[in-house]
Amino acid sequence: MSKKLYFISGLPRSGSTLLAAILRQNPYFHAAMSSPLAGLFSSLLESMSSRNEGSVLINEQQRKDVLKGVFDNFYASQEEAVIFDTNRQWCAKLPALKQLHPDAKIICCVRNVAWVMNSFEKSFRKNALQNNKMFNNAAESNTVYSRLDTLGQRDRVVDFAWSALKEAFYSEHSS
Repeated sequence: MSKKLYFISGLPRSGSTLLAAILRQNPYFHAAMSSPLAGLFSSLLESMSSRNEGSVLINEQQRKDVLKGVFDNFYASQEEAVIFDTNRQWCAKLPALKQLHPDAKIICCVRNVAWVMNSFEKSFRKNALQNNKMFNNAAESNTVYSRLDTLGQRDRVVDFAWSALKEAFYSEHSS
C-alpha cells in the first residue's frame, strides 16, 4: 500500500466521529466513521486460525499476505494519500497491526468512562419511546442500573473498548 495508513480507535462517545469529520476537511485525507475493515480483518484472521482445520494448509507468509491484502484492496480506490481507518477493535489487534503495518499509528480517543456511560444513558432517555438495539431484552434495559451493567459487560460496547484500550496502552507496542 503506497498510502499512509493510520487508525482511530478508543472509547465510544469520545470524539472519534468528530475527529474523522475534522480530518476529512483535508483533501489529502480519507477518514470515515467506523469502517467494516476491522470486521473483515477479524473474520479472515479467524478463518485462517488453528480453530479452522484448513489452517494447516496456510503458511505464515500466506497468512500475512492475505491479511495485508485486505487493507491494500479495501482502500485501493481511495485517491487520498493518507487513510484514517476508524474502529474500536484496532486497539485489540495491535500486535497484528504492528506486524503488517510497522509504521502505522493509532489515535486513541478517550473520555472518562463514567461520562461515556452517562452519554449513553442520556441518549437512551432522549429516545425513551423506542427500543434500543444495544440491549437484547427488557431485563437489560429496564433501569439505569441494568443498562449500565449491560454496557459494562465484557462483550459489550463500553467494556470491550475499555479493555482493548488498556491492552494497547500497557502493551509493548504502546509507543
